[in-house]
Amino acid sequence: FVFTDIQNSTHLWESYGPMADALDIHNERMRALIRQHGGYEVKTIGDSFFIVFLDCTAAARFAVQMQLEMMAAPWPESLLQLPDCLEVPCEDGIGYLWRGLRVRVGIHYGTAIVEINSATLRGDYFGPTINYAARVESKAQGGQILISQAVKALLDETFKCEVTLSSAGAFTFKGIEASQELFSIYP
Repeated sequence: FVFTDIQNSTHLWESYGPMADALDIHNERMRALIRQHGGYEVKTIGDSFFIVFLDCTAAARFAVQMQLEMMAAPWPESLLQLPDCLEVPCEDGIGYLWRGLRVRVGIHYGTAIVEINSATLRGDYFGPTINYAARVESKAQGGQILISQAVKALLDETFKCEVTLSSAGAFTFKGIEASQELFSIYP
C-alpha cells in the first residue's frame, strides 16, 4: 500500500497562484506511472494519493521512478523560485537532490479489508494495515521514500541491488507502543 503527499502543499496553495497548474503536472505524472507499474489508484485526497500494487517491488519501483520524474518535470520557473521547490543540484553537479514539488512516500505491506464504494463503484481499503501505511508516509520528508520492515523483507533482490536501501531510524506511531524501524530507498 502506497501513500503520497506533497510537502507543504497548504502553504504552496496559499502562496503560489498557479499551484493548480503544478498539481496538474504532478497528477499527470503520477497517473502515468501508476499505470506503467500496474498500480490501482484507490483515491486521492487533495494532493495525496492512495495506491495499491500487486507486490512490494512494483510499489517501490513506482516510488523511485516517481521521485525521478518529479525532479525532471517541466515545472514553471516561478515554482522553482519558492523555498519548498528550489533546484538543489547534487554535489558532483550532475542532476538534482531536489527540484520542484517534493513528494513524500510511505509504503507498507499487509492484509486489509476491501469494499466496493457504492458511490464510486471502486474498490476501497480499510483496517490497521492501511492506517500504518498512512503513518509511514507521514514520517517521510518531501522527496523521501520510507518503507516498513514488512516491505523490506519482500523486495526483490535485483531491485535491492539497483537502489540504496538504508535504515531511517526508529519511529513511534500513534496507537503502537513499540517504536518501528523504517527504511529509506534512494535511486
